[in-house]
Amino acid sequence: AELERVFEPFYRLESSRSRETGGVGLGLAIVRQIARGHGGKVTLENLGGGGLRALLWLPPDRQIDRLTK
Repeated sequence: AELERVFEPFYRLESSRSRETGGVGLGLAIVRQIARGHGGKVTLENLGGGGLRALLWLPPDRQIDRLTK
């Protein structure tokens, strides 16, 4: 649930971060909108030993498929 919130515009996980220390909380919201606009998706997953995995999936371009067949 917390990971889904990072896709909301201006949401920050770390309350200690401010505009002076970097970012405004728009990056992942923009990434998700672009991915969805192209028929794809972006997901986040906490890793067991610490860290985070971000996956961006975009479908193959059908126009390119037609040109190569």
